[in-house]
Amino acid sequence: MHMGLKIKELRRLKLLTQSQLAEISGVSERTIRRLESTGTAESATLQSILKALDINLVELENMFNDDDTLKDETREKFSDLRFLQRIESGRELVRIIASAHQFGYDYHDCKTDEQIENAQGFLTVVADVLDIWNMVEIGQRFNLENDLTKQIKQLEELGLWVFGDRQVNEENNWNTAIVEIFSKENPMIQKVKFDKNLIQKNK
Repeated sequence: MHMGLKIKELRRLKLLTQSQLAEISGVSERTIRRLESTGTAESATLQSILKALDINLVELENMFNDDDTLKDETREKFSDLRFLQRIESGRELVRIIASAHQFGYDYHDCKTDEQIENAQGFLTVVADVLDIWNMVEIGQRFNLENDLTKQIKQLEELGLWVFGDRQVNEENNWNTAIVEIFSKENPMIQKVKFDKNLIQKNK
């Protein structure tokens, strides 16, 4: 199996289309198709694609057995792949964190002290809102949503985007609110158009 086919396999594991990989790597979709088909590409182009896939050549080679099948640990690594939706307002965020039993959070790509300080401060506020949400009155909830929106916009001005999701543990039916912050330049961020009316809202 040549390198292009291995990249194709990894792209599929990451649930990316050729078009999406082209967008996040900054190369043309035609180039992606040619690489996957022939296994050849210019060095700079290949490096851009590998960077978008968050892997290097050595790691790519190590993902496969001698017979070019994926190693079991590689399949396991991507079996719990999850997607987070971008959060642009306090109301969207509250739909994820309200009445959750647990809070999972992280921040990535922060390079300046200002980014780190604001990311940490925001996540601290989110944790506080989650703790008190069921104890505050309706009017106060609107104020909290507005405050969260302002902080989200402040993060955006620093080049940081907020993402979130709500996961349910099937064993104990506990809800976990997940909130993570990424640089808007992170190559793994996917831009997907969808009909918001098709999304089931959390109750």
